[in-house]
Amino acid sequence: MSLPNGGHHEDVIRAQVFEDYIQDYVDSWFTWARQNRLGVERVEDLILVSGCTLVTSWAAAAFVDDTMKAEISLTSRTLNNGVASFVWSNIQGRVLYHNSLLEQVGTPGYV
Repeated sequence: MSLPNGGHHEDVIRAQVFEDYIQDYVDSWFTWARQNRLGVERVEDLILVSGCTLVTSWAAAAFVDDTMKAEISLTSRTLNNGVASFVWSNIQGRVLYHNSLLEQVGTPGYV
């Protein structure tokens, strides 16, 4: 993830409450995800989001298959309005990428 202009990050204050909640409900979440064919193969595939980062511009990339070599280059520059412009290049392998200016840069890429 690239945050060229910084941002404000917050996490939950009472993490123990979330840990207890996960222990109580993870089995039912896993069953529900499997029944709805959401691509969850293992319990470890479930992710509980417990925080957020507020930003004006962002870019993120995920390497889809860790058994293949993947590579990506990202350049950002800040525009006069404070928003960042991103240039994706040197993309090799299966990479899913998005950024905050999708309407100006085009559709998200999947190589």
